[in-house]
Amino acid sequence: MSTAPTARHRRFLAQLAREHYVQGASKVELGKAHGLSRFQVARLLQEAVDSGVVTISIEADAAEGDGTAERLAAALGLESAVIVAFEHEAEHEVDAAQRMGRAALAYVDRRARPGMRIGLAWSRTLDAAAEFAPALPRCTVVQLAGALQLGSHRPSAGIFARLGQDAAVTMVRLPAPLLVTEADTAADLGALPEISSALSAADDLDLAVISVAAWAEGQSSVWEKCSPQQRAAGLADGAVAEASGRLFDADGIEVDTIDDRVIAVTLDQLRNATTTVGVARGAQRAEAVRAACAAGILDVAIVDEALAREILGSSPAELPVEPPTGALSASQTEES
Repeated sequence: MSTAPTARHRRFLAQLAREHYVQGASKVELGKAHGLSRFQVARLLQEAVDSGVVTISIEADAAEGDGTAERLAAALGLESAVIVAFEHEAEHEVDAAQRMGRAALAYVDRRARPGMRIGLAWSRTLDAAAEFAPALPRCTVVQLAGALQLGSHRPSAGIFARLGQDAAVTMVRLPAPLLVTEADTAADLGALPEISSALSAADDLDLAVISVAAWAEGQSSVWEKCSPQQRAAGLADGAVAEASGRLFDADGIEVDTIDDRVIAVTLDQLRNATTTVGVARGAQRAEAVRAACAAGILDVAIVDEALAREILGSSPAELPVEPPTGALSASQTEES
């Protein structure tokens, strides 16, 4: 049975991949430089793909000629946007979540630089792609929200465990659930040094990645953990969207219905981050994404085609028919 490569081996795979795919070194040149045969280099490059050190994501971003992502970014008032293409509209939920998570992690991989402070909020999307966590530069990763137990499934925070295995990454974990049942419990937990320091670590982020959800049934993990009365109260207070437990209305104004029970990054901390990336999937989350933009918490959006169409008001036939290009991201090594 195959095992996941160690952090050290992943970094070596990332180094080979970067030299080959990004710097253009041939397999023969890599073999001479690292004391390997070209056949060994070929196997290692394939291992880099198989293990997720190298990710190939099908996406269309603002740099592409069709201009769809550029129009989306302009419509939302954002710096840029990434549109993730699915092979099938009805792709399985787990597969779709993993594809979105991989696109988000590939974005982090491309933008990460040595010395950065990178914030990642727990979400089912990022956790679904944990096995594809990149080998980051020497940096600090801050957990912006804790995991939630949904149904009978134990809470998982695999993305943080995976990144924490890398000696180059200083991990700041948030040892608390995103949502608790009582305000007093949240206050008591927030007063603990290990939790208060983790929350304060989100004050000065270079890059943050969050999920944007609609405040509606089946659209938000936090909704699922709230009582029917709390869900209704949030709607009555005007909430249409949620990000890491923080509710806001269509105009981007914060709704504090459950705020005193949430242990997570605040909207102000997200606004203060140099770049905040919001990940969302499905046409039904269009209003939530618009609200997040109105709240001023997003700089970049990573969305699927259905959501992009809904925001742009296009039918499938109106979107470019050219196949999207494959964007290959080789995990960084040095640093990174």
